[in-house]
Amino acid sequence: MIFFYEILFVLVALVAVFVGEQWSRTVALLFLLLWLGLVAVGYASFNARLAAGGGVPEADLQWYRDARDGLRHLRLLFGLAVAAAAVWRLVAG
Repeated sequence: MIFFYEILFVLVALVAVFVGEQWSRTVALLFLLLWLGLVAVGYASFNARLAAGGGVPEADLQWYRDARDGLRHLRLLFGLAVAAAAVWRLVAG
């Protein structure tokens, strides 16, 4: 499952670099911030669902845990990408 999230991150990062080089680095930064927000909401959603006592059937419990862990990983990657994009925006103009 984490492999899927890494592929998603690479594709979004490539789009952000393309947008930053072709149009505006500010738009690229906002694009990455949007993805970071979506991932944070998804992570919170899976975490809340797992925290609810009987909210997840036993058969689906491992899938929910894997999805939550993948989103945690993706949240870290997008956080680092946003930081790099902010530096890119400030340094390169």
